[in-house]
Amino acid sequence: MKKIIQISDEHFWGYNIEIDLDNYSSYNELSILLKKELIKFLKRNNLLNLVDMAENLKLHNHSYIKYNDLYKSGEDIIYFCGGCCERNL
Repeated sequence: MKKIIQISDEHFWGYNIEIDLDNYSSYNELSILLKKELIKFLKRNNLLNLVDMAENLKLHNHSYIKYNDLYKSGEDIIYFCGGCCERNL
């Protein structure tokens, strides 16, 4: 099942990639992938100051409790927050 994972953050809001949920098994895997792809994009476009910010980004999900809940959701976009109080966890 294909979904879009997107960053909800002050600096990187809107960055997203399409993934197949069947290739992953946890929110942690999705957040690692999203951050890795963001950093690759920033490096490829020579946005080096933003790379430093992205490397310190701690992404997490507020909307779902269990990974399998994503399959039941009618939402096409899964948001990963990087700018709230949980950022420093």
